[in-house]
Amino acid sequence: MLKKSILSLALFTIIITNGFSQTKQEAIKDLFHLMKTDAMIDKTFNSIIPIMVQQVKAKNGYNQKKVDEVLKTSMNIVKEVSKTMINTDLVELYDKYFTEEEIQQFTAFHKTPTGQKVVDVLPDLQKEMMTIMMTKYMPEMRNKIMEATKATY
Repeated sequence: MLKKSILSLALFTIIITNGFSQTKQEAIKDLFHLMKTDAMIDKTFNSIIPIMVQQVKAKNGYNQKKVDEVLKTSMNIVKEVSKTMINTDLVELYDKYFTEEEIQQFTAFHKTPTGQKVVDVLPDLQKEMMTIMMTKYMPEMRNKIMEATKATY
């Protein structure tokens, strides 16, 4: 009787544990939730849109209202596609390149205050880098590209 009870308890524990265990892809999705990927995409694109609008406004001869509308609509579409890509394709890529143990380690890190700070600060870092690139380096890159294409064509 005691052996049957212990065996039943062990079997019950295995069934319950397997029923509640997370798949690797669910663990990856939980990691992305901790990383606040949707909010990060929103914040990143919301910071990029004004920069793009400002660049287009610098050019003369455009209907500003229409340009603003087209840019905002385009960026919102790109933002939604990006969210879909992260929630499907990126999950599959993480599954392909990282072990379940590594995913657990990433998750543990992102639960720490430092991990959450990385998540919170990253969009601002990206915005500042985009601004630096557009204001400091883009004019130089544009000039070099123009020179290179003039020489080629």
